[in-house]
Amino acid sequence: MNHWTKEKTDFSDMQRLMSRLIEKVSFLQGLTHKEVEKLLESSEKCTFEAGETIVRQNSTGAFLYVLIAGTVVVLKAPSPSDGKKPPRELARLNAGDCFGEMSLVDRDSRSASIIALAPCVLIRINEMACWKDPHTSAKIFHNIARTLSRRLRTMDEAFVVGRYGD
Repeated sequence: MNHWTKEKTDFSDMQRLMSRLIEKVSFLQGLTHKEVEKLLESSEKCTFEAGETIVRQNSTGAFLYVLIAGTVVVLKAPSPSDGKKPPRELARLNAGDCFGEMSLVDRDSRSASIIALAPCVLIRINEMACWKDPHTSAKIFHNIARTLSRRLRTMDEAFVVGRYGD
């Protein structure tokens, strides 16, 4: 079983991590190094082995997850009324991708499970850290909206192709 840990990082490692995160993580785009540093102050790091569940569908949570290394699969289990159908793969996420943003926006339970496909390193950011500063939270909310919009467009396209075979 994995445990989330708060790790001390030296200044140069923190600077490198922040530069990489700002460059590669969509929900951090437009944030300054200082704003990212504030977010990371309360963040936690964890590693997961292939096959381990990181987030379970229908669980509650107030965290946003950033995938630093590895690959995960997003699985959606059918509703109980659909019988015993297996979960469906919605997406695969790689380093630089984030997940958990829907729960930050709507405070609802997790809509899917996230399973590590390979060894993964993640950073978990508490919801409260995202909303502390109004200026920073506006940037984060805008970036989350952009991510959700992009994912909705992808799902719309998959639905149309799956339904109509275009």
